Amino acid sequence: MATQLETKRGNKGLENVKQRAAVVPNVDVYENASEILLVVDLPGISKEDLQIDLDKNQLTIEARRRADHEERLHSQEFRALDYRRSFAIPIGIDRDKVDAELKAGILTLRLPKSDALRPRQIQVRAP
Repeated sequence: MATQLETKRGNKGLENVKQRAAVVPNVDVYENASEILLVVDLPGISKEDLQIDLDKNQLTIEARRRADHEERLHSQEFRALDYRRSFAIPIGIDRDKVDAELKAGILTLRLPKSDALRPRQIQVRAP
């Protein structure tokens, strides 16, 4: 879909601008004693088209699904679109150990908790 905007370059013509759909991907969030786990549905996304940023207490996932194929298109049901989702991350995540894996359109993000947040058992000494 294309829209037209007036250009600011001095000419009186119009400029075509393509718009891409932006979609919020489905995410399952799990938590256990040692980590927070995010499972993100990103069909059609490759590693090169995925960006994950962790800035202060904000985690942002952005991806761009391409629809450029060299073959001649006869029918199109999948379209080019962008995915974007942000999360507030709790204090105490070990940022140096965050791990991401993309496999078959499913992104698995592991956010390990720092040792200070993990439950521990206190041993009792007796004299």
